[in-house]
Amino acid sequence: MTIPTLIVSKNRSCQLRLLLESLYFNATGIFKPHIVWTATTPEFETGYEKVEAEFPQAIFTRETYLLVDFYHFLKKHQDGHFALFMDDCIFYKPLRVSPEELISKMDNDTWCLSLRLGNNTTENTEKPIVPVSEDGDFIKYKFKEYSPYDNYGFCFSWDGVIYKTQDVLDLFDDDDFTKTTNQWAILPQKIENFTQNNRDKISKNLICCPKQSHVVSMNYNTTHSAVGNYHPIDELNRRYIYGQIIDFSSIEFEDIEGTHAYRGFSMRQQQT
Repeated sequence: MTIPTLIVSKNRSCQLRLLLESLYFNATGIFKPHIVWTATTPEFETGYEKVEAEFPQAIFTRETYLLVDFYHFLKKHQDGHFALFMDDCIFYKPLRVSPEELISKMDNDTWCLSLRLGNNTTENTEKPIVPVSEDGDFIKYKFKEYSPYDNYGFCFSWDGVIYKTQDVLDLFDDDDFTKTTNQWAILPQKIENFTQNNRDKISKNLICCPKQSHVVSMNYNTTHSAVGNYHPIDELNRRYIYGQIIDFSSIEFEDIEGTHAYRGFSMRQQQT
């Protein structure tokens, strides 16, 4: 058993490669990646051809219409659980448990298992986690005791979270997510916005998370037109096409205090 895992990627094959490397290294045997990708130039498309050749065990599908692709994935796996990652996530800390052990932590009152949260993710929150239960390295807390946009109250994220598929399908009810307070939001942000605005419709009360987070989003750059970039997307893509990759070992992951962070990195030549 592995957990079906949807990863959405646009023009960021170099970052996607880093995520896949970290998944296979730090979460070995847990997730089955299903990558839905899109590219706006032939050069970006070449990047995805390269990463697909490097990771043949993952499933790559070119995006048609993301909303349709998203619902297709959910309904294909509606009898079980699924995970979500964006391509700028990094699984930075090892997790040595089985998929079955993770799923077993999601009882009838647990909405999701979030690997992006932990006692350490104290940025953008008004108060620390107050656990209602503890199971080894994992804790559970009542997420509705935090505001919808508090770090610990934000109950639907694309950054390393596991859900019971039918719970999500029931909440979304085939909505098209066009009613959003942010007209410039990309689809994943619109879906997050929808969930925060409809949080009271979730009958389950708990989020499960590790005591220390395992996933962080390293926003080196973005395809969102309203946000600036630390590293130009086309430059990283070009360097990746010509054989350079982000060196996972060069990133300093000490003192992660939020779900998003920027940490410097170096690139290295791939072994041939």
